[in-house]
Amino acid sequence: MTSEDDTSPMADADSDTGLLPDAECIDLLSSNRRRILLRALCDAEEREHSLEALAATVAQTEQGTDLGDVATHRIGVSLHHVHLPRLDDADVLDYDRETNTVRFYGSDRIETWLATMHDD
Repeated sequence: MTSEDDTSPMADADSDTGLLPDAECIDLLSSNRRRILLRALCDAEEREHSLEALAATVAQTEQGTDLGDVATHRIGVSLHHVHLPRLDDADVLDYDRETNTVRFYGSDRIETWLATMHDD
């Protein structure tokens, strides 16, 4: 059985719909920081966000308190170099590295998976 065989349990049943496969959603959501980030984006009324604002939101959620500029900067670096590019590559959001701007238009598949997951 090849990976192209539609009867394979590993076949990407979502390739015709353009939706993320479940395995990719689970992989993207395996990081607590990405789950926090995506929940914040899903809950926001706006669709465009600055990296700095997202870093502050993630820092606040992770620690439950204002961590100050140094910790927020560290989280911003992590978002910039790891998490946002990964989500951008998966077409979950658009991340402009030059302006540090994130555009998120929603993702039904991601939101469905987020609803089933509990944070640590």
